[in-house]
Amino acid sequence: MASLLEYIGIGLLGGLILNVMPCVLPVLTMKLFHVLEHGSSDSRARKSHGVAYAAGILTAFLVLAIAVIVLRASGERVGWGMQFQHPPFVATMIGLIFAFGLNALGVFEFNISVHGHHHQGYTASYFNGIFAAVMSTPCSAPFLGTAAAFALGAGAIWWQTLAMFLAIGFGLASPFLLVSFVPSLAKALPRPGPWMETFKSLMGFTLLAAAIWLFGTLQAQVTADSARDFLAFLLVLSIALWGTHHFGGVIYSNARRMTVRLIALGVVIAAGSQTLSLEKATHEAPSPVAAEAGVKSAAAAHPEHIAWSTFDLKQIGAENKRGRPIFADFTAEWCANCKTNDKLFVDTQPVRDRLRTSGILPMKADLTNNDDALWDEANALGRTGIPIYVLYLPDGTKDLLPEAITTDMLVAHLDAAAKKFPADRVVQP
Repeated sequence: MASLLEYIGIGLLGGLILNVMPCVLPVLTMKLFHVLEHGSSDSRARKSHGVAYAAGILTAFLVLAIAVIVLRASGERVGWGMQFQHPPFVATMIGLIFAFGLNALGVFEFNISVHGHHHQGYTASYFNGIFAAVMSTPCSAPFLGTAAAFALGAGAIWWQTLAMFLAIGFGLASPFLLVSFVPSLAKALPRPGPWMETFKSLMGFTLLAAAIWLFGTLQAQVTADSARDFLAFLLVLSIALWGTHHFGGVIYSNARRMTVRLIALGVVIAAGSQTLSLEKATHEAPSPVAAEAGVKSAAAAHPEHIAWSTFDLKQIGAENKRGRPIFADFTAEWCANCKTNDKLFVDTQPVRDRLRTSGILPMKADLTNNDDALWDEANALGRTGIPIYVLYLPDGTKDLLPEAITTDMLVAHLDAAAKKFPADRVVQP
């Protein structure tokens, strides 16, 4: 039991750290605006917003936990953020974030609340919590990988998985709860004023940026025609949302508002039926000879980037037999942490220099789309989420790095591998 409590503590800490990870940028956007929006509210209202927001997060994590328990019981593989490997889910998230961004920019107004009542906006806070939880799932963070591995592992009992997911959710919700329940923190917030409209617009552009980032994931998953058709659907969606506000706003009668909304809904459904094919793209793996040639040509054409080879366990075994270490990067287009780490810490000049001088072969394991073999390997490494950074060494051992890395840390691990298995001892093919 003490071990479970220890894991729950790790889950709480991992959920807390999720608040500052790059993949939760849209979440922070919505959260920050609501903190400022309700900062001057009376104590009871502020606490109610905090509870509603936390309840939304915990509801989403409860649903995720139940889904994991059911899938695992049926023999399906589960992993942190795996839902982003499915184009329909990614497309749905893009549409939601896009709509949130348009709302923040004033293209349309959507009020769930009842004007004139003290509970105004609590439903919105609840759904913002759900949105926050869902958007946090493609992200990994220090301590979160350990907690997720325990929660998703085959050895975890159903109630242990449930407890772990709720702990992560509570950690994610805790900063907003603190602001809601600690008066001194609420008083430190800036006072509302005209500046908030400008701030809200800036948050809207941030959300549109997040939608663009996720669209990059969708582009890597579906055909070019499907991606282009989806953009057309977003255009229709934006026109429909604008129309509901422009022709059926609060100044009109209930009958007119309902009619306009039904027409807009019909237009969106019709457009979706014609454009949302989301046909998956086919990605054929190159042969080992072609892959090696591709690596060399890529290195010559783009010396400012790492010339990645496609992850291949058979090739790793062959290279290890020759005495050559392999550095593998498990990543995905939907993993914001992975992309940030790659840009800031991995694909940097010191790392490129070490890979070139040491002869260590870099391989990229791309999990943008579902790949059972790659997930099997990730599970074998003791991980249920990405990013994963690991060195496969010729003596059969694996040097597994933490999820949160730095350039100096990676260089140190590469240097250690190169010192133990120098390039001049590699057997030539």
